[in-house]
Amino acid sequence: MHLEWAKRPDGSWWLFADVDARQLSADGVFVVWQNGDSETASSVLYVGRGSLRDEFARCHRDPIFRLAGLHVTWATVDKRMLDSVCAYLYRTLRPMWGEAVFASSTPVNLPLTV
Repeated sequence: MHLEWAKRPDGSWWLFADVDARQLSADGVFVVWQNGDSETASSVLYVGRGSLRDEFARCHRDPIFRLAGLHVTWATVDKRMLDSVCAYLYRTLRPMWGEAVFASSTPVNLPLTV
């Protein structure tokens, strides 16, 4: 399954702090990560799913997502496919925290390879 991962108009990835949850209206999946540098590797912190508006708003209230420099991307996904797409992302990207999704997985293109 091919997903259209969200990017800024200039083609760069969104900073998590810059995304206004009120502007999102669809169901989908999202990935939050921190870019590495010459001394540390990039790491996927969280993979989420559901109402993008509700989930982004919930994450913005959580202190763990207030780290400076977090990046995020999201893709709309039919509600019936959320669990299977998220299961694939969770198993493939191995985020540092979040809830494991125990469902059959549907392979998708990964955001960081777009």
